[in-house]
Amino acid sequence: MAKEPDSGTKARLLAAAREHFARRGVKEATVREICAQAGANVAAVNYHFGGKDKLLMAVLMDFLEKAQAKYPVLMGLAPESPPQDRLKAYIRSLLYRLMGDGDPVNEKLGQLLSAEFIEPSENFDIVADRYITPHHEVLLDILRDLLPKAEARVIHLCAAGVVGHCLLFDNAKQFIRRQYPEIALEALGVELVADFVYSYAWAGIARMAEPS
Repeated sequence: MAKEPDSGTKARLLAAAREHFARRGVKEATVREICAQAGANVAAVNYHFGGKDKLLMAVLMDFLEKAQAKYPVLMGLAPESPPQDRLKAYIRSLLYRLMGDGDPVNEKLGQLLSAEFIEPSENFDIVADRYITPHHEVLLDILRDLLPKAEARVIHLCAAGVVGHCLLFDNAKQFIRRQYPEIALEALGVELVADFVYSYAWAGIARMAEPS
């Protein structure tokens, strides 16, 4: 009779992979090292995840799930709240998730996630479909409420502007820390940056809502 797989092996592999990917990067982290730390056979990664690449996606999904549970997309606001309030809540949620909780491992995992946006790997679609797209649809709905007469292209451009402004503080964090430390996300704090991004975005959205 075949031996039942250890029910804790998958969790241990995920925890070990989280540390190894964050500390060594995707290319340098090895399945052998991950399995050794998890106390698992090297075949366990294929058994539980389907390979190293899919293990990385599982790590990123776990990272996103925990971040989104801590900072929900509308920060507790009801879906029927005024769209301006929802826009500000969305920005706060995204910035808090980008900034993280001060854990250096989470910061590194955030960088790996950003790298997937720049150059998506073969398996990234499952991450995007499950965690990224649903949140982005919330933003699109907010913008449709704010710009009811706008065409889809304008809505999508506005969404790109909102998300891009937030991502700047994450993707360029090292440059900002070095060149403009006084406006680094951790220096200003999420609330101040969220207020600024919201005010900046709302000024543009309100202008676009005016008759030509």
